[in-house]
Amino acid sequence: MSDDSTSADTRESDLRELQRTVAERLSDAEGLLLCTDFDGTLTGIVADPDAPEMRPQNLTSLDRLHARPNVAVAVVSGRALDDLRARVGLENVSYAGNHGLELAYRGETTVHPVAEKQASEIRTACEAITQRVGHIDGCFVENKGVTATVHHRQADLNDTPEIRRAVEDVVDELAPDRIEVSTGKAVIELAPAVPWDKGQAVSFFKSDVPKTWTTMYLGDDTTDEHAFRAIEPAGVSIHVGDDDETAAVYRTPDPDTVERFLQWLADEGVEHLGSSTAV
Repeated sequence: MSDDSTSADTRESDLRELQRTVAERLSDAEGLLLCTDFDGTLTGIVADPDAPEMRPQNLTSLDRLHARPNVAVAVVSGRALDDLRARVGLENVSYAGNHGLELAYRGETTVHPVAEKQASEIRTACEAITQRVGHIDGCFVENKGVTATVHHRQADLNDTPEIRRAVEDVVDELAPDRIEVSTGKAVIELAPAVPWDKGQAVSFFKSDVPKTWTTMYLGDDTTDEHAFRAIEPAGVSIHVGDDDETAAVYRTPDPDTVERFLQWLADEGVEHLGSSTAV
């Protein structure tokens, strides 16, 4: 048997085991709050951040899940809220953009007040960073309003230390106490120094569903770790990827497997909700 065949068999076995375990967890709950990251989870990771599109099957699965009376759906992302909503395109689901600093929920849109006030500082930082790294091929700065992302996936790996140093120097010069710097997969994130993240956003959504429901979160990047920790130990945390250390209890290897898992969840998985307590 070839290595590819062995790998495919292993992944199939792992997916079935995940489905079995999740079915057991759902049987003890009366409903499900499904929260999911966007890039690298509902889409593949690509070099151009403008390129990712919602996979059609994922769109179908989330739409079907949201239509059920005992399921709520939220998409949580580092993308700006307007960008995220346009890419997903589902009405009446909940959205958290800019790592939760922007929320669209029950027909209303809110922005964290401190983050909104500091948008001008983020803009100034973007301009200063662009001046320092604009000469580096494959590196560019995205101002997302209340946060910013420095993308360097397309840059030479040897340029990464210079890019990080430029970002840190700019923040130290402009607003070291008001802007936080963090790293993700080939990105450097700038955000206002406020106690709010994806975990806080998920906790907010969770507070509005019945206590008899369980919460599930799927994500692939470092910013998703806040959400994993926010829903444990009672929730179902699923990290997308094989190698990274994670606080999530469960794993699935890639967006292809996420697509199959969500289809199963819509087709069969949610049928297990409340089955252990049904009379």
